[in-house]
Amino acid sequence: MLVDSQSDLPVFPHYSCASTHDSHGFLQAFFRMRSFLPDYKVSKVLLDSAHDAMPYYQYFKRQNITPFIDLNSKAGRPPVYKNDFTIDKDGVPVCPAGHRMRRDGIEAAKGRMKFKCPKISHAGGCISCTCDNPCSNAKYGRTVHLVLNDNPRLFNNPPRSSKEWKQEYNARTSVERSNKREKLDFRLEDGRHRSTKMWYCRLYHILMLQHLDAWDLPSESPLRKLILDVA
Repeated sequence: MLVDSQSDLPVFPHYSCASTHDSHGFLQAFFRMRSFLPDYKVSKVLLDSAHDAMPYYQYFKRQNITPFIDLNSKAGRPPVYKNDFTIDKDGVPVCPAGHRMRRDGIEAAKGRMKFKCPKISHAGGCISCTCDNPCSNAKYGRTVHLVLNDNPRLFNNPPRSSKEWKQEYNARTSVERSNKREKLDFRLEDGRHRSTKMWYCRLYHILMLQHLDAWDLPSESPLRKLILDVA
């Protein structure tokens, strides 16, 4: 089920076999939606770790769609980046001393994110490195630039470690609320149909009811109110 995360309302449904992997089911639903609703604009997609595959990021980038996809721990990360840095589970570089680096903005024109040494202190107006084993003699410590094109799966804008990313990704629960309305409130699974066609008929009726519920309908009939006022 594809759902609008701002309204919790369903956009497009697709039935698939239980044996179909979630990532394949999403592709079937997404491209069918694009063919049925060509004018529907998608600017962001919120997906779980089952969809964490490089082709997804490459396609969304070509379509100017921002992906918010949770990382799959089994999918792996490059063991070393920039010769002596590793990448943490949320795409943050880790210095040779084992410290997660501090985010220092995004250079959109150059397509890269900037991270600085987290051990730089500004106490007393004096800039100094508090690390026991500093890896740079620079005044502000070591700086690392993550080029988004190097690995669009790991290096996102906004990055996974940011509040912006987490706030957007939390909206993915909208699909659970929509599914709850369909399955529990409107009793989707009470149907005893044998054909996929009948299941689609039942489901589309439920989806229409969800949208009708969201309309700002008057709580009282205008005609009834007029009659009562005249009486």
